[in-house]
Amino acid sequence: MQQYNYTAYDSSGVRRQGEISAVNLASAQSKIKELGLVPIKLESPSALETRISLQFRIFQRIKPGLSDVEFFSSQMSLLLKNGIRVDKALGTTVKTIRNLKFKRAATQIHNDIRSGLPLSRALEKFPDIFDPMYISIASIGEATGKLADAFGQIALSLAFRKNLRAKTQQALIYPAVIFMVCVMSIVFIFNFVVPKFEVLFAGMKSLPVYTSILLTASRYFTQYQWWILALVVGIPLWLRQMKRIYFIRVAVDMLLIKIPVLRYLSYALENLRFVSSMAILLKSGVLLVDALNYAIRSVGNHRLQKQLQSARDDVRQGKKLSESLARTGFLPDIYIGVIEVGEQTGNLMEIFTDMENRFKDNYEQRLNGMITLLEPVMILVMGLIVGSVVVVMLLSIVSVNDINF
Repeated sequence: MQQYNYTAYDSSGVRRQGEISAVNLASAQSKIKELGLVPIKLESPSALETRISLQFRIFQRIKPGLSDVEFFSSQMSLLLKNGIRVDKALGTTVKTIRNLKFKRAATQIHNDIRSGLPLSRALEKFPDIFDPMYISIASIGEATGKLADAFGQIALSLAFRKNLRAKTQQALIYPAVIFMVCVMSIVFIFNFVVPKFEVLFAGMKSLPVYTSILLTASRYFTQYQWWILALVVGIPLWLRQMKRIYFIRVAVDMLLIKIPVLRYLSYALENLRFVSSMAILLKSGVLLVDALNYAIRSVGNHRLQKQLQSARDDVRQGKKLSESLARTGFLPDIYIGVIEVGEQTGNLMEIFTDMENRFKDNYEQRLNGMITLLEPVMILVMGLIVGSVVVVMLLSIVSVNDINF
C-alpha cells in the first residue's frame, strides 16, 4: 500500500485535500470516487518530493546578484563594527540570505571559519560569487584587524556598481518602449490592416510598384512572423553564448571601442570601473602593483585590459604610474597630470577617490546625452517606417480610384 495526496471536489463543489492509501494510482482514484469526490489532482509523495527536489536544484543554480553580495557585505560590516566575532557574524548573516546558491556557499564559509580556516581562504572556494578584488580586500582587512572597514568598503563599491547598472537600465527604458511600440505597430498593420486593403486590388491586372512591394512584404511577414520572432529572441541569446568564445569576445570588444558613438560611452564606463577599483583598493591598503592587477580585471573590455596590462608591467619594472598610463591612451591627458601630482605628494588614494567622483559625473552626462540623442532618432525611425506604410496604402487607394493630383 502507498500513500497518495489528492485534491478533489465534493458534491457541493467544495475543494478538499487529503491522503489515501491504495495499491496503485487507479485504485486510489476508485477509492476517492467511492467517497463521493471528483478527483482533479492525484500524486504519490515520491512524485511530490521529486518535483520539489527538482525545483530546489533549479533555484540552487541561480547565481546571486550584486544586491545579494552587497547586502551580505554590509551586514557583515555592521555586525563586526558592533564587536561580534566573525563566526557569529557569519552565522547571523547566513539566516538573512535568500538566494539558495549563496546561502549554501555562506554556510560552507561559516563552517570553514569555525574549523579554523582563514576567511580569505574560505572565500576563495567560491570564485563565481567573490571576485579576486573582493578576496584581496577581505584578506588585507583580516591581516590588519580592520575586517569591518574592509567589508564596509566592499559594500560601498558593490552598491555603486549596482546603482550604476540600475541607472543604465532605467535610462534605456524609454527607448525600449518606443522600439516596442514601433514593432507592435508594424505587426498590427501587416496582420490586420494591409490584408483588408488587399481585397481592393484583387481584380487589378497591374499594380503600382510600391503597392506590390507592400503587399508582398505583408504576405511574407504574416507567413514567417513566428520565425522572425524566434530569430529576434534567439539571436541575442546566441550572441550572448558566443561571446564566451575568446576570439568573438575580442572582436566585439574591438568594435565597441571603434564605433564612434559606442566608443564615447565605452571609454567613459571602463575609465570609471578602473578608477573606482583603484580608489577602493588603495583605500584598503593594497600595494600599488597589486591594486593595478585587480583593477585591470574589473575592466570589461578585453582590448583595453591588454593596454593596461602593459602599463602594469612597466610599473613593476620601476616606472612611474602616470608615464605608464600615458602610453596606453586609456585615461584623458588631464587626469594623467593629476596622477603625476598624486605620485609626487604620495596621495594617490585621494587622487583616485576624487577622480572616481568626477568620472561618475562624466559617465552619467555621457549616458544621458546618448539617451537624449537616441530618443528622437528612434521616434524619427518609427515615424518613417509607420508613416511610409500609411502613405503607400493611401497612394494605393488613390491609384484604384484613378484619382490624379
